[in-house]
Amino acid sequence: MLVRDRMSAHPVTIEPESSALSALGIMQYHRLRHLPVVDSSGHVVGILAERDLLLAASRHLHAGMEVTEVMARDVVTVNPETPIGEASALMARHHFGSLPVIDESNVIVGIITESDIFRAFADFMSETRAYGED
Repeated sequence: MLVRDRMSAHPVTIEPESSALSALGIMQYHRLRHLPVVDSSGHVVGILAERDLLLAASRHLHAGMEVTEVMARDVVTVNPETPIGEASALMARHHFGSLPVIDESNVIVGIITESDIFRAFADFMSETRAYGED
């Protein structure tokens, strides 16, 4: 199974110059825990996690604070052809809850989350169980 089989295509993204407060609003509205940060060309320049915003809030999140001040810059990405097992290993190794999915031009095309991986595993286990019952 490949990342493209389980990723969410066309993810909600935000630009680095956006305010951290607007990012929080977007995350709450869309019920997201991770928000890829992209430049005007769609290239991933960071990722914003809900926990990063909460940590910033505890240090005084102000109205003028930009996403670029809070986002993680060391972003690990995968491509749609990455095996899902490899993506899950990267997430576990780096303690990430999601990975942006980029194409050959380094433009974001999706996101894969812990929930996507868990659902893939659950589906696999159900199929394996059903196969064993036949």
